[in-house]
Amino acid sequence: MTSFGPRYCLGALCFVVGLGHASSMPVLTNSQYIEQVQIYQNQIAELASAPQKALGFRDSLPETLKVQSSRGDLSVDLNFLRDAMNRYLTATAQAKPDILANAGSRLKDMHAEAELYEQPGRTDDATRKRLDQILSAREFDRVQGPTALELFMQRVRAGITNLLRKISPRFPDLEDAGQWFVWGMIALAAAIVGVWFYRVSQQNMEDGKREILPFMPSSRNWREWLEDARARAAQGEWRDAVHFGFWAAVSRLESEGVWPPDKTRTPREYLNAIPVSSLSREPFAAMTRKFETSWYGSRPTTEADFAQFAAHLERLGCR
Repeated sequence: MTSFGPRYCLGALCFVVGLGHASSMPVLTNSQYIEQVQIYQNQIAELASAPQKALGFRDSLPETLKVQSSRGDLSVDLNFLRDAMNRYLTATAQAKPDILANAGSRLKDMHAEAELYEQPGRTDDATRKRLDQILSAREFDRVQGPTALELFMQRVRAGITNLLRKISPRFPDLEDAGQWFVWGMIALAAAIVGVWFYRVSQQNMEDGKREILPFMPSSRNWREWLEDARARAAQGEWRDAVHFGFWAAVSRLESEGVWPPDKTRTPREYLNAIPVSSLSREPFAAMTRKFETSWYGSRPTTEADFAQFAAHLERLGCR
C-alpha cells in the first residue's frame, strides 16, 4: 500500500487498508470511484426532499469500495455512511438535516481528495521531511492505528448491527447497546455485592445476638436470676438488670418444660419455641424486644424501661 502526504490527511480518514473482506461492488478505478462518491453525494442531497428513500439507500451501501490506482490498491470504508443512515432513520425531524449535512460534507472531502490523489507533485521532499519530523516527536510515540483484533471486532459489531437493522430499522446502535450492557453488568455486580454485604451483616448480627451460657439457664433457679436483676436495679444498672431479668424468665419457662434445654438458643429462638396459644408468649415477646434493644443494641436503658420489663416478669410468675 502507498503512503499519503499531508494534503491527503483529511481524505485518509475514509481510506483504510482492506483485510480481504469481499464487497458487493466491483474493483473501481480512481475515476470510477470519484463517480461513485458523486452518486452518493447526490443521493444524500435527495434525501432532504425524499426521506422515504433513506432505508433503500442504506441497504444498498457496501461495507467498502475497492479502488485500483497507480499508487496501490485501496479499500475505502463506508461504515461511516451506513452509521449516518442508521442514525437518520431513528433521528427526530430536527436532527436529520445535521446528519445529512455531516455525511455530505465528508463525501465532498472524499471527492476532493480522490481528485488530488492521482495528480503528480502532491508532496515534495521538504514537506515529507517536515512531516516525518512532526511524527517523530515524543507525543506521537504511542500513536498507532487500530490492531487486527480491533478491526475484527469492528467488523463483528457492524455485521451484528446490519443483521439487527434488517430485523428492525429502529434498533439502537450496537455501540450504544454495548454501553448499556456494560452499565447493566456493573449495576448487576453492585447489586450482588450489596446483597452479599447485607447477608454477611445479618449473619454477624445474628451471631452477635447469640449469647452462649456456660450452663443451661434452668440449671440456675429463676429466683437467683431475679435476685441478681433486682440487685443491679438497686444500683441503677438498668441494662444489667434487664439482662438478668431476661434469663430469669427463660429459666422459669424452661423449668416448666415449655422447651427442651439448649444453651445455644438466641432470644428469638426461645420466643419461637413458645406455642402461639400460650399466655406466656405475649409478655415474653415484649421482654425479648426490650432485651435485644438494650443488651445487644446498646440502647440506653432507664428506670422506667426496667419497671415495664419487671411488670412482664410478674405476668410470667417471676415475683
